[in-house]
Amino acid sequence: MLHLAALAVVTAGCIALTGRPLFSAGVALVLIGLLAVVGNAKYASLREPLVFSDLSLFSQVFSHPRLYLPFLGFGKLAMVLIGIAAAVGAFIAESPATLRQRCAEAVVTLICLPVCIALSRRLPLTLQPFSDQRQFGFFSAFVAYLINGLSGAQWRAFTRAASASPFSAGRPDVHPDVIVVQSESYFDARRLDDCVSGAPYAHFDRAKRESFEQGELAVPAWGANTMRSEFAMLTGLTSPELGYARFYPYMFVRRACASLAGYFSRGGYHTVAVHPYHANFFGRRRAFAHMYFDRFLDIEHFENASRVGPYVGDLAVADKLIALLQTGDDKPLFAFAITMENHGPLHLETVSRGECTSRHTLGDDARWRDLTAYLRHVENADAMIGRLTGYLRERDRPTVLCFYGDHVPAMSSVFDALETEPTHSDYFIWRNFGRDIGTRRDVGIETLGSTIQRAMMHADGVDTDSRNELQQMPA
Repeated sequence: MLHLAALAVVTAGCIALTGRPLFSAGVALVLIGLLAVVGNAKYASLREPLVFSDLSLFSQVFSHPRLYLPFLGFGKLAMVLIGIAAAVGAFIAESPATLRQRCAEAVVTLICLPVCIALSRRLPLTLQPFSDQRQFGFFSAFVAYLINGLSGAQWRAFTRAASASPFSAGRPDVHPDVIVVQSESYFDARRLDDCVSGAPYAHFDRAKRESFEQGELAVPAWGANTMRSEFAMLTGLTSPELGYARFYPYMFVRRACASLAGYFSRGGYHTVAVHPYHANFFGRRRAFAHMYFDRFLDIEHFENASRVGPYVGDLAVADKLIALLQTGDDKPLFAFAITMENHGPLHLETVSRGECTSRHTLGDDARWRDLTAYLRHVENADAMIGRLTGYLRERDRPTVLCFYGDHVPAMSSVFDALETEPTHSDYFIWRNFGRDIGTRRDVGIETLGSTIQRAMMHADGVDTDSRNELQQMPA
């Protein structure tokens, strides 16, 4: 019933607007076909079907095509374009309906729309997109998510959840500088198989040994959807607390939103977001302004930075963070950096013969090229860790460094070939004071903010001997 009612709304509404029945029927069919094709492509790459919030990212397909179109493939893209061309042809060839017919279709739309709303609210949805779509059908579940996700009830629920963030009150009692690095697609690939070398993780391993806390990290994203992990870390909110907003939380940030940046801002910190890409991607410019960041350094602030492939390299981000620490501002600093270098599609990158040798033992076969390209970027992320920790070891001012991966990379073909499917990324929280032994705790990403708060303890009474000990510790 929901499927038919939604189809009637699209078709009748289009007839009422255009006066062309055949064209409108074609639009409805092309729309469902387009959603299905894109949904299948998304699931093949990211293990998640299309959901309602993906519609709000549609314009980014054209502004940032490299991030989306390669996953669709030429064949599917051609099918979509043929369907659109056929619908346009029908529009040109068809004679418009009479005003009476168009008014009748408008009435059908007005009748069917509340039916869709009522049926959507009755479906026992689990908010597990794949399970819901298998149980209720792709288009029906998609429509139900769209209607329920944009309802007033969901917006109110998001506001309540944001106000209950663990960072909605309080301020720091101590004031070390705090650097948080969200590393694109970072995880310890050695968990895949013994074939992966430890060389790309040398600085990472040392930082873990010296860390306040480290371990595996449960994240609400797989292969993409960075903003889900990002929002969870910044707000301390879990997916169940967010309801439908879990799929694209920044879409719902339209007013002041409690965050870790807000917690530091109340304590007199200078709060800066650093991302070597376009600030409007994922709506970050708007969202971060509501989440109490004083400044947002985006791609415009990396004009002369070195690039690795199409994106700004991780070492350039490290240099930007060090520059922020060296500004000499009397205020303590909270900087949240989002790297971009390791953002796929990995299959578009070139890999030289023999390049795998220092990274894994699987050889140069085509099915392992994505892994080779991925580990090449991991080496640069590791160099970033080394540069930051090396600088901070020599720095007198107490500083806490949190480093974590937002999700595992979109390497479905590699994971399938190795018969594994990792879901957790990795993290460490390191500081240049105290005596730490790398305590391991496997946690959810929403707990990182509170762990950073614990790591800040005793920063104002730093033991000089313990800092000297850290500086002299062998690699």
